[in-house]
Amino acid sequence: MSKRIMIVGTGQAGVQVAVSLRQGGFDEEIVMVGAETHVPYQRPPLSKQVLKKEWAAERCQLRHLEFYQDHDIELLQGTRATRLDTGGSNLELDDGSVWHYDALALCTGSRLNRLNMDGGDLPEVRYLRTVDDALDLSGRLQPDSRLVVIGGGYIGLEVAAAARGLGADVTVIEALDQVMQRSALPEIAAFLRRRHEDAGVSFVMGARVSHIVGDGRVEAVELEDGRQIPADVVMVGVGVRPDLRLVEGSGVETARGVRVDGGCRTNVENVFAAGDVAESAHPLLDGWHVLESVQNAVSQGKIVAANMLGRDETYSEVPWFWSEQYDSRLQMAGIPRTSDRHVFRANPDTGGMSVFCVAGDYVSAVQCIDSPRDYMVGRQLISNRTTVQDAPLADHHFNLKELL
Repeated sequence: MSKRIMIVGTGQAGVQVAVSLRQGGFDEEIVMVGAETHVPYQRPPLSKQVLKKEWAAERCQLRHLEFYQDHDIELLQGTRATRLDTGGSNLELDDGSVWHYDALALCTGSRLNRLNMDGGDLPEVRYLRTVDDALDLSGRLQPDSRLVVIGGGYIGLEVAAAARGLGADVTVIEALDQVMQRSALPEIAAFLRRRHEDAGVSFVMGARVSHIVGDGRVEAVELEDGRQIPADVVMVGVGVRPDLRLVEGSGVETARGVRVDGGCRTNVENVFAAGDVAESAHPLLDGWHVLESVQNAVSQGKIVAANMLGRDETYSEVPWFWSEQYDSRLQMAGIPRTSDRHVFRANPDTGGMSVFCVAGDYVSAVQCIDSPRDYMVGRQLISNRTTVQDAPLADHHFNLKELL
């Protein structure tokens, strides 16, 4: 009797599971279930190259459609998995069909947090998660159009940079006192804000939105203190959360995400999870983490495939993240701890900078702007848990490779 592996989710993690299974020699049935009708694609270019009209949507495809056909991977597009029966190892789809699986990969990704307020459903209030979202928003951003971005995180700032490049007038509203406060160190965040302000972006910090003003179309964004920010388009970027709808009531353990061990196994036999939906206790980090990054999705996808094939591999790669805003590239590795001390290193050659987070005598995280060499060495220092001193890290004349 042949074996069937089902993968729920056709994003980066899901595609990686399928690719790695075939590369690992699995020659039986693979079925991928995805709610979108597009050929599986990568998301990072949506807020950059696609939004700026530099890339066609097809360029974002992770693999061409022929790849799935040539490798006998059944791709169920425009289909949503609605019920998981772990007792019977069955997956029910929205067309009423029930599929039995021998192993299951949960790669459902994350869901957008949405506005729940008056005016939040006006047609010019947009979100950015899918390729259709990016194409729609790009079409609305014209020279001198007024864009208000609600949320100063990764997506909000990337959209702001792209919109300025298209000639739009941009205002970012952030409820906290720092942009990217949940991910960027204060020194990095201050640099990015200055870069945006130099490009003409206005910021309204420490402010919360009351409602969207408009009669049939957006006219302004009103804050809780009564101020109104005129707008033609509103882009909402207030974060995401793991998509746990499928596993509710299934017996699969969840907290913020689907809890997995180092091998991406859930508490249910033959059920695995990878990518933005997975929550793991990383050996280099404190506590449990949902790591929202392409690197994590790819790495965990490979681990899932390996362990489905009977190996016993664990995930220990240093997590890393990146962002492009204007001509600046932000690269980050590791997760800072609140108790870390920060060691600043200027890069006079590029005008960039690096901040090393040091816990005791080893580096726990590094965040760099236009300093790729510092970033690459920093990743290795974190991975190797190399003993370091602050002075060499701060001295831009010192060759950091000597620490390795």
